[in-house]
Amino acid sequence: MSYTLVVAEVRRGVFEERNMDSFGISTLLGKDIYLVVPDGSSGPGEMFASRVITVRTGEEIFSNPLNIKGIVEQIMSENGKPSCIVFTHSSSGMECAAYLAGAFGFPLITDISGFDKEKNIFLKSYYSDKIFGEFEFRADKTLVLTVRSGSFRKSAVVKGAAAAVDVIENIAISGDRTFIEYVEEEQAGIDITKADFLLSIGRGAGSKDEVPEYEELADLLNAVLSGSRPVIDKAWLPKSRQVGISGKTVKPKVYLAMGISGAFHHMAGMKDSECIIAVNKDSNAPIFESAHYGFVGDIHKVRDKLKAIVKEATVHKG
Repeated sequence: MSYTLVVAEVRRGVFEERNMDSFGISTLLGKDIYLVVPDGSSGPGEMFASRVITVRTGEEIFSNPLNIKGIVEQIMSENGKPSCIVFTHSSSGMECAAYLAGAFGFPLITDISGFDKEKNIFLKSYYSDKIFGEFEFRADKTLVLTVRSGSFRKSAVVKGAAAAVDVIENIAISGDRTFIEYVEEEQAGIDITKADFLLSIGRGAGSKDEVPEYEELADLLNAVLSGSRPVIDKAWLPKSRQVGISGKTVKPKVYLAMGISGAFHHMAGMKDSECIIAVNKDSNAPIFESAHYGFVGDIHKVRDKLKAIVKEATVHKG
């Protein structure tokens, strides 16, 4: 088994960015990467794959796990069994991965967030990253994986040569259900994924009474206020402002994190920000490991000092 099969996630013809995590873990596994995509999808997949397998069918077919099973069966009949079959950890990816594992009798590990290459061990977090499970990678078994978004994309490596391209012309389409349409999530208020500057607060903000003060600072900085999961769970900010795995993935030019410890599920949602600035009273907070700039101190005092500096600068400018 000398290849890893990546099943692409495509929406409206666009190659989803979360596929980069599938390429990242596949690169770490050290096998040739075969990518299977629906016909007509656009994206950088061929830059990371050794071989691209295009299926002459609409992308909606990929949402049905019975159809994915037929596609994978044909690929395996021509190329042998892969060492791993990789899906994104999305609603579609989880459904297809589970069905495929059951249909073929392959082991399944969902929501992979780490990989120890030396020990061939996959890592999966539990209880908000408080503990991690270790799963050994056996070379004699085809393994089905779903990969946590934001975990491996930096490990993806561009191939030097152009990928070979194969085409699957016909597959047996299952009629057990019919795709109707995509339904967009309703955006309530500001879309934090489009902000260039996010000021994000965490549990360290203390209470809901402090939130207006951070709103004021965000306005002064021309930033958008967002928060970590504890802030949303306490209803200090609406769900639409949550950054993290169970919220939104953001990539602003500046991410100012105040009172956020840096748990993995939060970091996965913002670690690709161009500039991360962290303020926390705990010098050992994990967020400092990923921050470009950090300040250890009382976030309320830092907030008030920043407000004073910006207001004074605005007066002088006027």
